[in-house]
Amino acid sequence: MVILLRIVLSSETSNKLEKIVGNLKVSKHCVGCEGLDIKKEDPQHHPSIEITQKCNHNCIFCYSRLVKVKPGIYGDFEKSSAVTISQYGEPLLYPKTVKKCIEYVKSFGLRCDLQTNGSLLNKKLMEEFKELGLDIVMISLSSSNKETHQKITGEWNFDKIFENIKMAGKYFYTIIRAVHIPGFNDNELIELASMLNKTEVDEMMIHNLIIHKGNKDKIKYNENIGRIKDLLLLVDEIQKKAPKLNVTIKGCLLTHLKKMDGFTLEGITFNSFSDVPTIKRKYSPLPFDIAD
Repeated sequence: MVILLRIVLSSETSNKLEKIVGNLKVSKHCVGCEGLDIKKEDPQHHPSIEITQKCNHNCIFCYSRLVKVKPGIYGDFEKSSAVTISQYGEPLLYPKTVKKCIEYVKSFGLRCDLQTNGSLLNKKLMEEFKELGLDIVMISLSSSNKETHQKITGEWNFDKIFENIKMAGKYFYTIIRAVHIPGFNDNELIELASMLNKTEVDEMMIHNLIIHKGNKDKIKYNENIGRIKDLLLLVDEIQKKAPKLNVTIKGCLLTHLKKMDGFTLEGITFNSFSDVPTIKRKYSPLPFDIAD
C-alpha cells in the first residue's frame, strides 16, 4: 500500500496574502482585456488611440519620453470591447482631438477609457466628455501632498489635480492610478486613499514600480523593490483606509497571483527592471487630424 502525503507550507503571513489576493477584484478598466486570460501565450491589451508623447509632467518613472510612438490607432476595434485613449503622453494637451477620439470609439459601440494626469481637466471638458459618452477616466496620482507630487512629476499642481479628481468622480467611473515606489511613498498612498474615500472616486489601482533604463538614475528605491508580498500588504492597508473604493492591482498581474498559494506569494519577486515596452498591436492612422 502506498500512502501519499501532501505537505502544505504555510504561515500567518502566507495565509493572509492568500486571503488578500482572494478578495481583490479586477479593475473595471481591465474587464475585457486579453491579459485576464491566463491561457493566452501572448495577450494584447485593449486597443489604444495615441495622440501625443508630449506631457506637461515629467514623472520619474514614466517611459513615454524614452520611446517614439507615432500618433494613431493601435489594435483592432472589431476584436475588442474597450479602447483606451492615450498610454503615452498627456492627451488633454489636445482636447479637441480627445473629443473626436471619444466620438470615434463610441461609434463602434465600445467602452471608452481616458488616461490622463488630470491637471488639464475642467468642468466644461468633463461635461462635454460625458455628453459624448466617455465611460471611464483614469487619473495618475502617486502622492498625498504637493511636495512629494513635485518630486515625482516636477510640477506644483497637486491641489488642482485633486480638485479635478473630486469633480471627475461626479461625472464618470473614476480610477486613480498610483505607482508604488517602495520606501518612498508607501505611507503617502495610504493617506491618499483616505482622502479619496471622502470623494466619489470608484477605484484606486496600485501599480508595482517598473524601472526602465533611461529612468534608473532618477528613482530612489530600497532593496524590497518588486516584492509581491509588500505590494499586497500595502494594498490591504490602503483598502482599510478606503472601504468605499475598489482598491486593486493590474488585472493581468492579479490573474496570475490568484493561481498561486500563500507560500509562493510570500516569496515571489516581480522583475522591476525592464526595457521600454513596444506596442505589439497593429497600427492604423487616425481618421482625423490632431487639433488642440
